[in-house]
Amino acid sequence: MTVRDRFFLMTALLGSIAPGTAMASGPVCDAVWHDTARNRDVPVRIRMPDGGAKAPLILFSHGLGGSLDGGTLWAQAWADAGFVVIHLQHPGSDRSVLQSGGGGGGKVRMLWRMRSGDIGGALRAAMTPEQLDARVADVKFVLDQIPARQNEGQCSLARIDTAHIGMSGHSFGAHTTQALAGQNFARTTAATAEPRISASIAFSPSPPSMGSDVQATAKMTRPFFTITGTEDTTPVASGVSAADRERPFRAMPPGDKYLLVLKGATHADFSGNGGGFRRAIPDEHLRTTVIDTSIAFWRWTLMGDHAAKKALDDPKLLEARLTPGDRLERK
Repeated sequence: MTVRDRFFLMTALLGSIAPGTAMASGPVCDAVWHDTARNRDVPVRIRMPDGGAKAPLILFSHGLGGSLDGGTLWAQAWADAGFVVIHLQHPGSDRSVLQSGGGGGGKVRMLWRMRSGDIGGALRAAMTPEQLDARVADVKFVLDQIPARQNEGQCSLARIDTAHIGMSGHSFGAHTTQALAGQNFARTTAATAEPRISASIAFSPSPPSMGSDVQATAKMTRPFFTITGTEDTTPVASGVSAADRERPFRAMPPGDKYLLVLKGATHADFSGNGGGFRRAIPDEHLRTTVIDTSIAFWRWTLMGDHAAKKALDDPKLLEARLTPGDRLERK
């Protein structure tokens, strides 16, 4: 059974999609948008759902050392389910940091850095408050561009429903997502919630590095879904344990907040990128659980689908598919 078949089985059981309804993804368009104010190029990849109707938008921000390939597994499923998805690539904290240091060499230099053990140092050096501010500004720039651009290649940006926008990201992309949702990070200017974003999903989020968790997350009042695993650690952030990934959820103001913890899931499992530095694509249980729950969250928050919210809130509908050691919490 394909991902799309499983999704339609779930939604048919919920009654949120009429029998015989067909959904599929449309064109995928890559571009580089130039921010004149910052003299900065921002690569984007746009995934369109099939058809010509208006559709909600989901933005995706990759982790440290990532690229437009970040989030591919999730974004393909979201586009199949009727959402426009725009991946952002963030210069200064993208894959370019793995090729820095002079001497050229491209992939050869990147492989050398990996063999020499220098990759962790390169990534940590790019995880700065300034880079987080730049990432937040990238997202705001892309949001500003959408009303001004009718088309990008075969992708019709005029189809985007700008009243219903979601934000997602993995690792440092989760930092970006949290900042845009209103979480305060030390030494950044990115603590103000972006009003154009209605809901957020953070894969492998991080807690505040100092101060009170409750104070840092006090402004996070909109729907927020945290997705993590019991093995969700990385040497790049050696001080952050798998349990720490749950801290933002615990501290956020109650109301429309969800936490999915998958037993045995690692940090890399949530990147959504089957290539690059991933060891392999996540197993089927992780893929289908993340896809089903995230689509239900997006359908509720961005499409007003009350049956999808029932699926998140009723243990008999979604929690029954979790394996021993998995948890789906809400508050």
